Amino acid sequence: MSSKADLIGHGLAFWVTAAGVVMLSAIVASMPSLAQTAPAGGTTSIQQGSDAEKALKLPEPSYQTREERLNAKPLDWNTTIGTPKPRTLTAAERKALRTAKRGLSAGGAPNPSAEAEARRLHPDDWK
Repeated sequence: MSSKADLIGHGLAFWVTAAGVVMLSAIVASMPSLAQTAPAGGTTSIQQGSDAEKALKLPEPSYQTREERLNAKPLDWNTTIGTPKPRTLTAAERKALRTAKRGLSAGGAPNPSAEAEARRLHPDDWK
């Protein structure tokens, strides 16, 4: 069972921690180097129906009504994927392919500190 002193101690620790977090956040928020700054050119907003929106020439949203969605035809897969174009290799890539050797690459050098690390990590195995 917990005593009243234990509950008071936990409550006090909670309030001290909460106060520390609040003080730290106040200090960090007051530092101008960490705060967000406005961009040098200022910000720009585009209102709906304005000349700036018309200048963007955004496409009109389609399928706004239920009838338009029901009458819509599925897309033709062959026309939407396009035709792939083969990539031409550069001279350096062609030379690298011609001079490449078959087989696996050579193994690396053994770790010189492997035994010392094994002795440190698994001391019971080295008795």
